[in-house]
Order: sequence, then structure tokens, then C-alpha cells
Amino acid sequence: MTDVDVRDRTASCDVPEETHAHADYAVDPLSLKQTFLRLIAVGITAAVVTLMAWAVLRSISWPAYNSSWVLRALATAGSMIVTVATAWICYRWIQTGARRRSGDAQAEATDGQGTAKAQRSRALAFILQYLGYLAPAGLVITSTAIPLAATHLYLDGISVDNEFRTQYLTRMADSLSHADMAYVDIPSFYPGLWFFGGGALAHLVGMSGWAVFQPWALATIAMAGSMVAVVWHRILGSFVVAVATALASTAVVLVVAPEEPYAAVVALGMAPGLILARRAVTGGNAALIATIAYLGLSANLYTLFTAISALAVVIIALGAAWSRKAFAPIVRLVIIGVSSLAIAAVGWGPYILRLLSDPHDPAGTAQHYLPEAGTELPTPFFDDPTIAIASLIGLFWLVWRYRDEDTRAITIGLATCFLWVVMSMLMPLAGSTLLGFRVGGPIAVLLTVAGVLGVAQFRLNGLKKFYPELGNLRESTLATRLMVIVLALACVSYTSLIPEKNEEKIDLAYTDSDGNGNRGDKFPADATTYYQYIDRVLHDALGQRAGSVVLTDESNFLAYYPYNSFQAFTAHYANPLGQYSKRAQDIEEWTTISDPQELQDAMATAEREHGFKQPDALVLRGQLELKESAKQLAELKPEEGQFPTTTGVGKDGFSYKIADDIYPNNPNVRFRTVTFKPQAFTEGWDLTQVGPFVLAVRQAAKT
Repeated sequence: MTDVDVRDRTASCDVPEETHAHADYAVDPLSLKQTFLRLIAVGITAAVVTLMAWAVLRSISWPAYNSSWVLRALATAGSMIVTVATAWICYRWIQTGARRRSGDAQAEATDGQGTAKAQRSRALAFILQYLGYLAPAGLVITSTAIPLAATHLYLDGISVDNEFRTQYLTRMADSLSHADMAYVDIPSFYPGLWFFGGGALAHLVGMSGWAVFQPWALATIAMAGSMVAVVWHRILGSFVVAVATALASTAVVLVVAPEEPYAAVVALGMAPGLILARRAVTGGNAALIATIAYLGLSANLYTLFTAISALAVVIIALGAAWSRKAFAPIVRLVIIGVSSLAIAAVGWGPYILRLLSDPHDPAGTAQHYLPEAGTELPTPFFDDPTIAIASLIGLFWLVWRYRDEDTRAITIGLATCFLWVVMSMLMPLAGSTLLGFRVGGPIAVLLTVAGVLGVAQFRLNGLKKFYPELGNLRESTLATRLMVIVLALACVSYTSLIPEKNEEKIDLAYTDSDGNGNRGDKFPADATTYYQYIDRVLHDALGQRAGSVVLTDESNFLAYYPYNSFQAFTAHYANPLGQYSKRAQDIEEWTTISDPQELQDAMATAEREHGFKQPDALVLRGQLELKESAKQLAELKPEEGQFPTTTGVGKDGFSYKIADDIYPNNPNVRFRTVTFKPQAFTEGWDLTQVGPFVLAVRQAAKT
């Protein structure tokens, strides 16, 4: 195949011809039809393989990761096998292409068995490509699924942000809808596509929302990484470089953003999305559709990264219009904007419409967070030796290839990320932030992608300038072999450290108590062990979970069971339509009331005047007066519905923690305890003691 043939075949695919300039790389562009079919097939396969691997791992009794080296050893060995196998696939692909171009293919064609050999060759090529596409999924399994094999929880357990993520997934597992994770009868303000998919999976396999979190997170990252390999293949026209780029970016994502799988998906697509956006604004129709899909879907996954990508696309379009002295890029930018907003509206529409008509809190409370990481520029150059080298190579390549429009698109995306970080540092002057500390992930991914493309470009064009003898096929093959070995060793070095870099997140997955009241490390669990009994009392009394409003500061309980909450965990996770601040005032006022009827009236007033459905039950910490002795209490079997007999409301009151937003301080939340007066529950409430918790069920709400 001549260079002219290559250019003719790939022009319609928007594949840069310089990518295929060297004889050591097989020129293997994908047609639009091939790309679409492979995206679907590879995505489904990656998800199914990951879920099957997860199921197999769950069926085996493993020692806990934080008390044994067994899972760490298996993860390291597995990641090495995946990396070496991928390197072999890439090398075999290169060698097959080299032999074909050196004339072996013609010799086979004249052989009597040429047809059979050609068929075997095509079958082998298909298998190699498919396995190469699935390499990112394999890495997700070995580096993350294996370390989590002995726990039901995902990275970070149920701590901090995973509380609201688990609560949202539990809500979707109970009812696939636009419902808010906490408040009843309010559309969600948090991007829900990932949670909707997880809820659908939970419905399909019959799992609880909290239990499906881990397999769904693993499957989505694996699926995204493998599908990105196909997208890169379409963009670059080189299977080998595409697989290397996808595997490297997946490895980085598994370190910088694994606890937010939906953010990881968007970060993986950012670099190819920028290149496709450049091609979209300059006339590529397929790229136009792809850009619309990326921005629209990502807006329903993680809006922060979508906003950065959208800003970069605007800059790319303006640059294209300026350089071409044409208005067409602006027209295409408008088409991208309107169309992607239409897709985004599927998830955001109900919330936006209610926001325009209903009273609400300020919508920017979620940005009230400035940790130390938000005061620093992300610099992957100093994080890890492998990523440092890749980032520096990438930075050099971005400068060296700046005249190339695709390279410039990545450069603009990287510059936009850094601009966003700096703007976030200035936003405290306006009383907010742009959550710049979270942008380190896309920066690391973009630089790593640039590094891989830089190495590929050096092998294609730069190395021969230093060693002219590489024009000889034998010497060229040897150089390629050595480069594959070196890169494979570097990748093994980095991927084997992924569990170590995520050690704190993995430890939380083992030390936090899951929805069954168990810890992955088999140590005694915390008060979560009582949640199943609390649920039994509430469900028996109220008849349903979703739609029943519970006032409690036991945020993990609401993460594991789909009751609606009268109040969100903190203002930062609260839906503005829920009016967190007003609800907090109401709760604090209720704690001053000692008359039972007055408390009932106050709750009814909040519902009548503000639309806050009054609590059907309260789950608070406290101690009731009980009939049973300590020995008799120990003999009760709550799993069989045996609970203590209440004889009085006690004297010490029932405690509840209110979370105050104290931004710009760090931590940005202050918890203070308020106490409900026990006398207020002497009438109109059914009281039950469950461990350290007092359950007060409003009699009027009972079924």
C-alpha cells in the first residue's frame, strides 16, 4: 500500500495522514460504520467481562486487603499480565503489518493456500484488535476489582462524598426517575445518568443500590476505557497507538479519579473529545455528532468537566474562525451548543423548570469548598516518575507539534484546565470557588495522552533522524521491539502501584460498615449493625420506604435504605429547591418545643407554609425508659421483631446534629448538636429503642 493509497482511504475518516507516515506501523483506519459497531460491541463486552470477573472474585473467600498481602500480590501479577499481553498484541500487530508491506502478503497470495492463510490472518487480526480494545477493562479488573474482592463497598467506603453517591444510587435502585436523592417530590439537581444506569442494573440483577455501587463503578470505568480505545483508533488510524493511549489514560484515571467513576468516564473522553470538536467546527459531520454526544452526555454525568470541555470547544471554534477567516466554525459551534444542551436538558430540565418557579436556596453552595489542593497548580511532573516523564514528553510534544490542529486542540484543553484552576483560586473574592482542586485529573490525563502520542511521533519520525540505519527493516524492527519492551516495563511499573496509590481509599472500603452491617476486614461493625432493625420498625409502621420522610442525622442509614430525608446531609449536598437553610431553622425551633401538640402543629405549619412534608419518623440518638432489665435486653432478638418495651421518654433528650456551612474556613462544615425535648414525644408518637437510637414514628403517618 502506497502513501497515496493511505491518504485516499483515510481522508473521509478525518485521520491525520502524518500518523501513518512510518513503515513500522500498520495503517489500519476505521470506517464510520466499523467505529460505531465496535463501540457498541466493545462497550458491552467490557462491561460484561468486568461484571463476570467481579462475580467470580466475590464467590471466593479472600483475606481482607488491609490485613493480608494476598490481594495486593494478585493485583500486581494481574496488572503485569495485562500490560505484557497488551504489549505483545501491539508488537504482533506491528510485525504483521511490517511483513505485509515487505512483500510476504504477495507471496502468500500466490501460494495455493493463500486464501486460507488470508482468512486466518483476518481472524487473527480481529482477535488481536478485540483483545487490545479490552486491555483497559483488564486493567480495571486487576488493579481495582481484585483489591476490593473481599468487601462489598467501593473505594472510599461509605465515607465523606460516598455517602451522597450511595444515597443517590439507592434512590435510583428503588425508583428510576428524576427524584432527588434526599427530598421527597423534588427533581434531582445532581447529574443522574450514571446513577440511573446503576439503578437499572440493580433492578436487573435484584441488588440493593449500595451493593451495586462497586460492580457498576468498575464496569463503567472499564467500559469507558475500552470504548475510548476504539475512538482513538478512529481518530489516529493506528490500532497500536490507540490501545497504548487508552491504556495509559485509564491507568492514570484509576489513580487520580477512581472514587468518582462518572467523573472518570468524562475525563477519559476529554482528550479525544477535544480533537473531535476541532474537526467538528472545521467541517467533519461525524465529528460534529460525536462532539454533541460527548458534551450532552457528560453534562448528565459530571458538569464540572463538561464546563471545562465546553469552554475549550468555544476557544477552539473561535480560533478556527479566526485562522480561516470564516464564519462557518461559529455556526457549527452554535449547532454543538444547542444540540448538546438539548441532550443535557433530558436530565437537567425538570430541575431547571422548578428552579425558575419555586423558592430555593442559592444554587452555588456546592462550590463552597477550598482545600489545600485548591491552592496549588496541578503538576503531574512531580507526582510519579513514570507520569512525570510522560508529562514532560507530552509537554514537549504539544509545543513541538503546535502547528498541527489536533495537537493544538489538546493544548487548548490543557490551557483551559489550568485557566480554570487559577480562576477558582480567585473566586473566593466573590464568595465561592470553581472546585479547581478536582481539575488535576483531566490535566494528568491530557498530559499523559500527549506523552504517549509524543513517543509514537518520535518513533514514527524522530528516531530515524538520529539513527538513519533504521531505514533497514531488520534494524527498524529491532528498534520497535526495544521500544515496546521499555514502554511495557514503564507501564508495568506504574500499573502495579495503582493499589498502593489508592491504599487509603481501599482501606476505607474495608473498615467502613456496609449495608448488611458488616465490615470487609471482619472486625466488629459500628452502629450500622442496628440499621436493619431500624428499617424493620419503620417499614412495618409506615408501609413503604420511598415517600416516607425521616428526620435523622444518621446519613449512612439513608444511604443504605431509600427513605426520603427531611434534611440533607449538609448544605453542599443539598438540593437548592429543598431550602436547606430554612429546614435547619425549623429543626432548631422544634428542639425548643416541649409540648406534644405544639410540636405537631409546628411540623404541620412547615409543610403548609413551605411545602416541607413533615417527618413521618425521627431516628435520633437517645435513651428511653425501658421495662426490661439489662439481662432481658440482651436476650431480645430484634431480627425476630423483639424490641424493648417503652415505659417513658427518658430525661436526657434526643440528639440531632446540624451541619453549618462555614466556608471559607477549612473544613467547610461545622457540626453542632441540638437536643429534642423528650416531653414533646409523650403524645402522638410511637417510640421504640433500637440500640443507641430512639425511633419516633408519627402515629398519624402509620399505615
